[in-house]
Amino acid sequence: IFECNALCRCGESCQNRVVQRGLQLRLEVFKTAKKGWGLRTLEFIAKGRFVCEYAGEVLGFNEACRRIQAQKPQDSNYIIAVREHLHSGQVMETFVDPTYIGNVGRFLNHSCEPNLFMVPVRVDSMVPKLALFAARDIAAGEELSYDYSGRFCNSPLTSREQQTSEEDNRVRKPCYCGSRACASFLPWDGSLF
Repeated sequence: IFECNALCRCGESCQNRVVQRGLQLRLEVFKTAKKGWGLRTLEFIAKGRFVCEYAGEVLGFNEACRRIQAQKPQDSNYIIAVREHLHSGQVMETFVDPTYIGNVGRFLNHSCEPNLFMVPVRVDSMVPKLALFAARDIAAGEELSYDYSGRFCNSPLTSREQQTSEEDNRVRKPCYCGSRACASFLPWDGSLF
């Protein structure tokens, strides 16, 4: 998605200026029972509404690999790899790490049945903002979550996602989302290891 920007003639009230306006909702960081910190909404959020951005340092592939490989098994991983498949068959990769510089989006937990979905949105740069939108109506007090794998609405697993070995499962972290469709482990992308 491309939002209007400084090159457009429209004003600040243009309806195609959503993500660039930033956080407009009352959200709260809280301690969960099993997942560490989480993020919940303090107000009703309608389906389709922009919630927040997953913001942090934009990294190159080599730096993303270096940081992930330096992590200890008990460390939290906040680095996200977003892959956009272009019409030419090329894949554009964006790596974002909010470990040291970030926003409330870093406190979003994974769910196998999430209430948010992520969309790369461009404003004044080809580097996308990783915007999270409500996948359904969300009640006040509900924890906010998205699928770390990037799948939405339980779309089928790719063959790469299905091919996790027993060794991969030993290093994967357990999923505590509690949904009926829980996959038992957090999504895994071995390409950065």
